[in-house]
Amino acid sequence: MGVLSLSVAIFAAFAKPAAAMFYYPSPVFSALEHILVDNWGAYASNFSAAITPCDNYVTEVGLPAINSRRTTAAQWMRVAFHDFATADVAAGTGGIDASIGFETAREENTGSAFNDSFTFWRPFVNEFVSMADLLAIGTVMSVHLCGGKYIPYQPGRVDATAADPKTGVPEPSTSLEDTVAQFEKAGFNQSDAIALTACGHTIGSVHAGGFPTVVEQSAITPNNTNGAVNLDSTRAIFDSAVVHEYIDSTGQRGGPLVTSFNETSRSDLRLYESDDNNTMLELYAQGDGFQDTCVELLGRMLNTVPATVQLQPAIEPALIKLINVTWDVTSDEQLVLSGKIRVLYTGEVSDGPVSITFSNGYTEDLVPEEELGISAFRLTDSQTNATAQYSPFSISSAKLSGASWFTVTTTGIETQLFQIQDKAFIIPSLTRVEDATVSITVAARTYQPGFDLSQVSVRVATPITQPLTLAPKIVRTDVQLEEGESPLNDIGYWFGSTTIEKPTGAVSVTLLSGEDIVDTLLLDAGVAGW
Repeated sequence: MGVLSLSVAIFAAFAKPAAAMFYYPSPVFSALEHILVDNWGAYASNFSAAITPCDNYVTEVGLPAINSRRTTAAQWMRVAFHDFATADVAAGTGGIDASIGFETAREENTGSAFNDSFTFWRPFVNEFVSMADLLAIGTVMSVHLCGGKYIPYQPGRVDATAADPKTGVPEPSTSLEDTVAQFEKAGFNQSDAIALTACGHTIGSVHAGGFPTVVEQSAITPNNTNGAVNLDSTRAIFDSAVVHEYIDSTGQRGGPLVTSFNETSRSDLRLYESDDNNTMLELYAQGDGFQDTCVELLGRMLNTVPATVQLQPAIEPALIKLINVTWDVTSDEQLVLSGKIRVLYTGEVSDGPVSITFSNGYTEDLVPEEELGISAFRLTDSQTNATAQYSPFSISSAKLSGASWFTVTTTGIETQLFQIQDKAFIIPSLTRVEDATVSITVAARTYQPGFDLSQVSVRVATPITQPLTLAPKIVRTDVQLEEGESPLNDIGYWFGSTTIEKPTGAVSVTLLSGEDIVDTLLLDAGVAGW
């Protein structure tokens, strides 16, 4: 038997389903676009569920969650600000890098928001999705799903491997001079600092349990178990109420960081008054423009990253998207290409057919599933939420001989073309995990001019726990594959197995030819996948 030495890192403690697929334009885009776009209904991302409705507290359920008066959407925004706040743009350090996970014991990071958020985000982390990217997307989602506008989201953040040595997140007792100086070090001038604070404090509360020097203990009651005092009268809506209530001295009057019984804890008041309230008055006069100001400032905050990190272009909703499209071998030993096509419509779905046409001329009209998905996005300035329709397909390879691409066509949306290949691929139905042992099967055509099987390798990455933070780290393991018997003509099989540590999320297996990615397999995508 021939032996292929393949670099593979693999996954899991129990038997789980696998999904190999062609990702367009990349696994990073595909995974994060799913979180951003697939919000409710069919195949919705569980990410959205955490902040639906927007006053939800995902860490607890039922009456304890309601009585806690905690707001997950507000927690996510607080975590992002604290991760960002120690940035030093001149030095090129800090910013959004998930180092906050290592810094939760610091006095400046008091409260449950950090561990609550990282605990929820952790299963979504894999080789392609960093905790830092999830930390940023949490703020994007909190704003977009809770009444604000969409902050253009650029992926590509890299997770820190240790705490940021710099401290200095502004606290309620921090002096005005120190607060302004820290904002300036992070790239925000005084007016920016005031407006960013107002944007960040239009959702959520301050809790006596975490901030006894801000909120009196008398706020703690059986129906308010953490002693929450809201920042404005609409604690779960991203709006300008915090500005209006501050200027008009109505409602919450700007929140407890303005009105605290303890004058030294009135950090928002000191900041707002530092320019004679001019910035707050400007925000007051903006009306709906307040939302645009917050998009600009929060976007700058989220895009503040270490100088060594290069963010990718902003993700836009894919009008036509491949879902779990993969080659696989059926139980009767037939090679098929299968998956789903997601089409995103402006409002109601079209009555027109969704057609798939291959480069060899084979065409098939797809039958859509009945259940629809709903997105927070409103396309082309529509006032209606976009609707996602899913059309499954399964086509025998005999019908696709020689095909190297296919197009998807539907009414009202530009036809899109997708490349495919069947030179080599991971077989999902024959790649499984059981009792911490991963079994892998790779298939490759045996006679292919210009395709050298000796250059084929596999890279697998597993997210696992690491000390001092809830953010996983990614580890890689090498596995040897042996050539075995194949039931298919002109296609060989290679097999291998390995044991692994218990993973925290999806494990990726990437099939390579030299440096070129040929196929990708996700094992147990869990809550982060389909």
